Amino acid sequence: MDEAASRHPHPSVSGGNAYGRPGSWAAPLDVLLVSLDPDVAEISALLASAGHRVRATLVQRRPRPDPRTFVGRGKLDEIRDRLAADPVDVVVFNGELRPTMHHLLERELHVECYDRLRVLLELFAQRASSREGKLQVELALLQYEVPLLREWIHEADIGERPGFMAGGEQRVDAYLETVKRRIKRIRDELESIRRGREARRTLRKERGYHLVALAGYANAGKTSLLNALADERLLVEDRMFSTLSTATRSLTGTRKRILLTDTIGFVDGVPFWMAEAFQATLEEILHADLVLLLLDATDPDSEIRRKIRLAARTLFPNVPSDSVIPILTKADLRSPEAIAARAEILAESEFHRPPLSLSVRGGHGLSELREVIERTFAFPLELHLVLPEDAEAPPKLNWLYEHAEVVSVVHGPDRIEIVARCRLDDRERIERLGRVLLSRSLE
Repeated sequence: MDEAASRHPHPSVSGGNAYGRPGSWAAPLDVLLVSLDPDVAEISALLASAGHRVRATLVQRRPRPDPRTFVGRGKLDEIRDRLAADPVDVVVFNGELRPTMHHLLERELHVECYDRLRVLLELFAQRASSREGKLQVELALLQYEVPLLREWIHEADIGERPGFMAGGEQRVDAYLETVKRRIKRIRDELESIRRGREARRTLRKERGYHLVALAGYANAGKTSLLNALADERLLVEDRMFSTLSTATRSLTGTRKRILLTDTIGFVDGVPFWMAEAFQATLEEILHADLVLLLLDATDPDSEIRRKIRLAARTLFPNVPSDSVIPILTKADLRSPEAIAARAEILAESEFHRPPLSLSVRGGHGLSELREVIERTFAFPLELHLVLPEDAEAPPKLNWLYEHAEVVSVVHGPDRIEIVARCRLDDRERIERLGRVLLSRSLE
């Protein structure tokens, strides 16, 4: 290892899995975890989901990070001694490292140092499979890298770094300009994908489809519920962020046109630029007619409250509160008293609607959820319509089946009598099809 590399061991963030090349996280890593909070359950779960091994955990209880090195000088010496006695591949700090912190820590410890955001991004890079998912992850990785690159430029001993997308070497400042151009191209392509999704969403609504989004924190059971409601077999993994791209399927067991969309899990404590990178995916929630908000009933009360607050920040005010149905998943693993206690927590929150409790594994609550979804999209108007029995009758009937709920059809010698339920917006169009004998509100 040359002198520059020993002083600055940190490689290009974007030089790994985001581009499909083997990176430092392509294989399991040994990790030393450093935290200011003794509760390391979530960061440990993220590391385990990525397939990595936490060799040891060091905790320094302090109200806020040291402005230069995250931990105090004494703890930093302890980390250095620990690394000398038992080397690891990466030191993960359970928090956010500012660029100056990051630079100082790697210079002091001579090992790669990651913060919580870097762990999330590398995990996303492993999970991304669709073109959109890969672009979103690449954009987030590059935006994460920009302030780090600026810090390297700020330092006198810049050295050299790998060229973008491999091949040759460039100075860091030239590499930074390449990164900025790549960010611009990715944003343009994601905007094109977003416009295409918006066009498809508009077309679905024009054709009478209702859109239901499954939302919630990572690993809440969204994909499992989609499989149960749509008779699908999408991959379900007991790992965080196994879904990075949306998947849309039809609700089975109903004559209504209802589409269910599985979405990326919510995540707490991320900066604006990271949320922006995944905005196209979150739009599926914001534009849905109904949102099923999943909460893991096995979480402790404090976690339930934290995830409710996160959901409220993510959904409101863009999503009307009356279009959100809270759902407690994995209810078979908790007693009725525990489920009632969690329902009380929801009642005291911004989500005042009583939650449904269900278990996908045992099938409990699924039929009730189907009924709630169908009632939500019940057509408010019933019309008794008469069509002349002529050459134009078949396409008119076909339109009714496409856009309304046809209750009955009676063919006579010279006319067709139809009872259909429809949206208020479709009444005028239906009246142009034939003669309306009777109409009544179903609300």
